[in-house]
Amino acid sequence: MILIGQYDSPFVRRVAVTLHHYHMPFERKPLSVFGDKKEVQAINPLLRVPILILEDGEVLVDSGCIIDYLNERAGPARSMTPAHGSDRRRVLQACAISTGISDKTVALYFERHFHEEAQVSANLDKRLSSQIKTALDALEHQCGTPWFFDNSMTQADVTIGCMISHVKLRLPEFFPADKYPKLHALSRHCEMREEFDAARIGSNETVPKKL
Repeated sequence: MILIGQYDSPFVRRVAVTLHHYHMPFERKPLSVFGDKKEVQAINPLLRVPILILEDGEVLVDSGCIIDYLNERAGPARSMTPAHGSDRRRVLQACAISTGISDKTVALYFERHFHEEAQVSANLDKRLSSQIKTALDALEHQCGTPWFFDNSMTQADVTIGCMISHVKLRLPEFFPADKYPKLHALSRHCEMREEFDAARIGSNETVPKKL
């Protein structure tokens, strides 16, 4: 399998962590949606990562769809997402909130990063900031220990762990450790694991200064 995308994307990284967790070998091409636009868009017309190319050449896009495939391949006994019932819904809902935070973080960072200060929409900035903070508050309230759902590592932990590292990278002021002690502890717990360590952001995986 070939995973396309940079690890500074929380969506690419959560796929990589999942692949490592399942011990599924893969090659990675750290293509950028900015610097490698034509190459990425030739594979995914939406110009988004992650992209996973399977052994037979089939192309999968969207981190949720890719992880669903990896869970199926791993089998119900190993899957980090429960197969059915309320346990499945709880994990998927936590993932939905977390990926939503990542989406809003990307949007706010790009709004600030690619515009001069005078061009930044104050209303949009305020709205995105509120969405990020409110959602982080909700996850902090729900968070267990040592894992989000207490004793078992699930896809919620992978997704939240990757989201937190992304927020800390792009908008560090939104994640003071003393405000989110449970999420901070969860993040540290995740980042100490081999599968997270194997998906560290490379020094050359950056966002350009201009579009």
